[in-house]
Amino acid sequence: MNSDPFVRILEARGLVILDGGLATALEDQGHVLADELWSSRLLRDDPEAILMAHTRYLDVGADCITTASYQASCAG
Repeated sequence: MNSDPFVRILEARGLVILDGGLATALEDQGHVLADELWSSRLLRDDPEAILMAHTRYLDVGADCITTASYQASCAG
């Protein structure tokens, strides 16, 4: 048996369900993401919002969630 959870799910079901758009989920929670750091700003300012978005995706059947690292630094 493979120890990789991703492979185990894929072998068992033939597919892996990924989460949806993190920024969209955060906007649905009422967060405004109109700045340079987008959703990654919330890692510092409101990490519970990130946790809530991820938890909601897991609650509706996602097997895999992505990181909140997109646009995590400013150019320059």
